[in-house]
Amino acid sequence: MVARLSIHIPDEAVHVHELGAGQEVMLGRDPRCDVVVSHHSISRRHACLAQDAAGHWQLRDLGSKNTTRVDGRPLSASQVLDNGAWFAIGDVYIRFELVDSTAQDTSRTEHGRRRHSSMIWNTRLRHGTQAQKLIADLLRGIVEIAEAKRAFLLSTDHHGEWRVRACYAIDPEEISGRRFSGSRGAIDRAISARRPVYLSDQRDQAWLRQQASVLDAGIRALLAIPLLRDGKVLGVVYADTDDAERVYTDLDAQLLDALVDHAGNVMSALELEASLAEVSALLRVGSDGASAELGPAPHWSGSQLAPCRETRT
Repeated sequence: MVARLSIHIPDEAVHVHELGAGQEVMLGRDPRCDVVVSHHSISRRHACLAQDAAGHWQLRDLGSKNTTRVDGRPLSASQVLDNGAWFAIGDVYIRFELVDSTAQDTSRTEHGRRRHSSMIWNTRLRHGTQAQKLIADLLRGIVEIAEAKRAFLLSTDHHGEWRVRACYAIDPEEISGRRFSGSRGAIDRAISARRPVYLSDQRDQAWLRQQASVLDAGIRALLAIPLLRDGKVLGVVYADTDDAERVYTDLDAQLLDALVDHAGNVMSALELEASLAEVSALLRVGSDGASAELGPAPHWSGSQLAPCRETRT
């Protein structure tokens, strides 16, 4: 039976590693480790997982600076991990699971289905010729691939002000107002760092404990992906879900990043940056592919981001 590690690094998609029977696996920041965990709280050689003669997987700390913990308690000796156990190395939480051949086959089938779905959406975006349809297809593609419940797209106007350009299954007044139940911080980080932000599972994210609106809404996983052209942020797509089982993994990041990259390339070809800045209407996107303008695009308020104005030299 294969063992699986799901590694939750803050702001990143969950990294999944499968361990073969009889292996001894070194975890740490050193590139020579069997499982490399790139986070500042991790020691170069942090912990070790090994299967004993009875088939049990034992976890031990290797004298790390920030310790290895199981159920919140630092390890003082080797400990057998039960199926479904959580442990932490530094500030990174890891779930340990045993996976039989049936579960592996199911996972491979599901991965194949999702890759096929991603390919279809990428083809749609590649052949897009109208800005409004492209935006609607991008948002619906993100929702389907991410298995999200709601989503929206932000972009800037000619004055550099952030506006809500399209929404899916969410009230635009909630997005632009102070009662937004998602994570403004994730959106800010995606825009300022120019990279995707993925957050999964409330147990792993300290930021959730300070975000009452997120907890009240029951949000369990969310993402924020910037749309880039030549290093400039054209916009950002946000999506979330209250599905307690949803975890965004490396596969999700690969499929979603590819979808957004395709959209960015097509947007460049269509000169969508200018189109987005000119558009003054909010687009509501439906699950049936229909879209409708709802009126003036509302401002994106409450963020710490300053207006996005270009610097000219």
